[in-house]
Amino acid sequence: MKVNGSRLGARMSSIALFGIALPTLLVGQTKIQFGAFYTCPGGTRFKVFSCAGSDPTSSCDVQTFSGTRSLSRGPAPHGQVIGFVQTCHLQTDAEEKSLSGRGTAPESSNGINVGDSVEVITGFGWTPAKVVAIQGNDFKVNVNGIQVIKTYPSEVRRVGAATSRDHAAGQYRLGDPVQVNVGGQWMNGKIVVENGMEYQVQFGNRTVWAGPKDLRPSAASTPAAAANTTGPPQPGMASCAGKIEGRYVTTGAGSATIIFRSGKATMGNGFGGEDTLECWMTRDKIILREPGHPEKEMPIDINNDGTLQVPIYGEFKKKGN
Repeated sequence: MKVNGSRLGARMSSIALFGIALPTLLVGQTKIQFGAFYTCPGGTRFKVFSCAGSDPTSSCDVQTFSGTRSLSRGPAPHGQVIGFVQTCHLQTDAEEKSLSGRGTAPESSNGINVGDSVEVITGFGWTPAKVVAIQGNDFKVNVNGIQVIKTYPSEVRRVGAATSRDHAAGQYRLGDPVQVNVGGQWMNGKIVVENGMEYQVQFGNRTVWAGPKDLRPSAASTPAAAANTTGPPQPGMASCAGKIEGRYVTTGAGSATIIFRSGKATMGNGFGGEDTLECWMTRDKIILREPGHPEKEMPIDINNDGTLQVPIYGEFKKKGN
């Protein structure tokens, strides 16, 4: 679930993006200033974050902009980036002043204002900074005594808990309860590792990496939902006791098992680890839930032939009582 670089690659490989012709490359005489804005004819801008090497086919991490509007971010060949660096120019002080509102202090549409303390992405991860000026989603910040321009939401975030506005933009925080899309099923879990805007989510004894498009805030984070630690997780559900009993085994690779007994389900991952979970069900669906933790649920579909469709593991078939 990585950032989609295909659109960026298409834009960077298309001269029509800038409406200009590339010059003959003088690779050895041209250096890229990482993290700086380049302005091109027509007002298009781009920023180069890093390059894997200096040969023409090496991949560079590039973000493109139309004025102050972020277009996309992804890989582009080093040789092509050099061509645009030669054709365009480093953003001037006058251009920067124009983009930052000519010294004014407008309120940001993202709820972050001039003078606010924020965190910005640097080579050391999320780093404390202070907002100096704002233009749209571009923030001029002072970080470690150096003023740079960073873009929300990929490079700037507010200090403290993420707001609903941040969630809508794809930002979350370590420890946030979320729902993650795993094979078309929305699973309740918690963010345990963050890497920019990519997050590792734990649900039960499993983890998965996900980007913003596969994450959403968990309803279990609200006080009303969090208080529901006993009883069925959804209206109309009843205990599995007496309705589904026995040992089910995955029909795919591995040796994962689920043993249903008296309203409980013991799930083994095939590597020695086990979870004992509450079991609730309707006619065609089962929900396994960690006792006392309503945010940790696993939905299971009951197939027409009586087999179970379990997220990640696939089909489970009854093998014993």
